[in-house]
Amino acid sequence: TYMIRPRFLESKITPDNMKFLLRQARKYGDGRLHLTTRQDLQLHGIKREDIAEVLEKISRKGFFTKSTGGNGARAVIIPPTSGFEEEVFDVTVHGRIITDYILEGQGFMNLPRKYKISLSNKEENSLYSKINDLGFQAVIRKGRRGFRVYGGGGLGPISREGIVLKEFIEEDEILYQVEAIKNLFSEHGNRKIKSRARLRYVLINLGEKEFLKLYRKYLKKVYEEKGDLLKKRVRKILDDRNQKKSIQTGKKKETGIKGLSSDSNIIKEEKSGNYGYYIRPPKGNIYTKEGNRIMNFIKKLDYEVELKLTSDQKILVRNLKAEDLIELKKITGKYYSGSEFFNSYSCIGRTTCNLGILDTPVILDYILEHFNNKKELAEYIPKISLSGCPNSCAAHKIAKMGFSGKKKKDGDYFTIYARGEFKGKTVKLNEEVGEIKAEKIPYFLEELAETLKQENKTYEQYMQEEKFIELIKKYSEGVI
Repeated sequence: TYMIRPRFLESKITPDNMKFLLRQARKYGDGRLHLTTRQDLQLHGIKREDIAEVLEKISRKGFFTKSTGGNGARAVIIPPTSGFEEEVFDVTVHGRIITDYILEGQGFMNLPRKYKISLSNKEENSLYSKINDLGFQAVIRKGRRGFRVYGGGGLGPISREGIVLKEFIEEDEILYQVEAIKNLFSEHGNRKIKSRARLRYVLINLGEKEFLKLYRKYLKKVYEEKGDLLKKRVRKILDDRNQKKSIQTGKKKETGIKGLSSDSNIIKEEKSGNYGYYIRPPKGNIYTKEGNRIMNFIKKLDYEVELKLTSDQKILVRNLKAEDLIELKKITGKYYSGSEFFNSYSCIGRTTCNLGILDTPVILDYILEHFNNKKELAEYIPKISLSGCPNSCAAHKIAKMGFSGKKKKDGDYFTIYARGEFKGKTVKLNEEVGEIKAEKIPYFLEELAETLKQENKTYEQYMQEEKFIELIKKYSEGVI
């Protein structure tokens, strides 16, 4: 069977469209919508003979699949909270500008491999911008809005954090960067060896100094060819958006209810006093019955909310009033067990993915079930991510604790990744800290939790100690 991945502009989806896609999943697929780690929803289990009919149906609803797969520019990532939280500035419109530019013609198709772009609205949300092919971090310099530009990053069997390409560009210069990096990638990416085709390999092969020299050459050429056309295009859209954007005045509307701030799935929008709530279906799967129940509740509200897809298999429902947030929390209660550990996620796994080595959703179930009656203990361990192979679809190299699957003669194993540093101008990706047999992971995590509890330490403190490595070795060497 096949998978269809529609494109979601600005990572938004309406309740009506969610219900529509759920109907298609029930009629043509395996009855679920799957949330991805790049702000997408996928329909799985589509039979070959039904593909054309499904594509025609979703196109009538305004969905399209151009460049959602294959060797082209993929979904442009923006924080789902942008425009809803305290930030340098809202980058939603910039993401839409880049997306529209990418989709206008064929220029961003037929590249050596994927081209991933990300924007961040502040330092705390900047990780993806620092590890993608091209990233923009919102900054303000001398009263002017703009971006620090990163490039050459990416996750996979050989990962690489991005480097700073420019310390500052004006916000209306973003498309020159998008075009220049695309041209550089198209002409210097490896078109012969697929596993070495991504932009980061150009950076790895050339080194930072030569890569920056090449980047500047391509950027200069784009400015010479385009003149101020791209700048004018962006500025017009920004000015139009600013004129249409309503300015909130008066006193803040307080809708707060005590106790909500303790839930990590809840965020508060300070201007309105309204809330955002993260819905996290197990393994990122939304099935028809539960999905319709949630969407029917949202549709009955007498005011408008926004649904944003996230890059960690969640849906953020924005602009909720406190009383409705409490009701939504009840409806989705079985999705969340009170601990971040139960928000752990995996890639789609071997059953669906042709490149997959291990069937990670089943293994994740096995791990989480072990802690169903140990929820107090689960409070001590971090959210984990499981990739079924080195390709990092679950982003194990930027997780608090990441696992990458592999096969050995005596069974299924995972390499463990930790000790990354994700703050500051540049980042350090997780390093390999050991390996463990898949079936032993729950027992390793349980002893880790017991140790943290007894020693009164956080995971972040303990993972830097040699005792953490010794604990991994204890389970990898077959002692247990």
